[in-house]
Amino acid sequence: PYFISALSSPLLGHIVDKIGKRAQLATLASSILLAVHLTMALSDSSPIAPMVGQGIAYSLYASVLWPSVPLTVAKQFTGTAFGVITSIQNIGLAIFPLIVAAVYNASGGKYIPNVEFFFVSCAVAGVVVGIIMIRLDKRTGGKLYVASGEGCDEVVLNGNGGDVIVGRNPVGSVRDGDAGLFDGVEDEMYFSPLI
Repeated sequence: PYFISALSSPLLGHIVDKIGKRAQLATLASSILLAVHLTMALSDSSPIAPMVGQGIAYSLYASVLWPSVPLTVAKQFTGTAFGVITSIQNIGLAIFPLIVAAVYNASGGKYIPNVEFFFVSCAVAGVVVGIIMIRLDKRTGGKLYVASGEGCDEVVLNGNGGDVIVGRNPVGSVRDGDAGLFDGVEDEMYFSPLI
């Protein structure tokens, strides 16, 4: 799965940039993992297809998770948000092998099906969190839904010449000499990693 994830991450990241829908794609990644682990738990078929699916799901999830941080967190807290996410990830990397080992030992030294059912429960939790994320994103302006380069909220900006510009916030549109266009606009209204 990691080799497939390494190869597919740039392509999936590009697709995410083009279509947006980050919360929906995170939910899709969890759904793929759910199908993968159910297949591994309940089927005697070759594990190759599920492992390919697992690699794609990992890649898709990473392609939507990390770029979503600057879209949803105020600019001054972006580093803190990345630190919290990394900390949670490392806690999981420390604790989950212990849980897997405990389930494995409790299952008489058998990995399948109980360890896979543990991973199924994690994937179900991911789907539930994804659905909640979709609903929250819809209520808070849809920043995760828009593609990179699209605007997100209608804003009123004071232009360099004192003009008032009304329209969609042009994510990524600051060019040399235009920085004054965004004076007085709150960072969270327009911040994007493209700016």
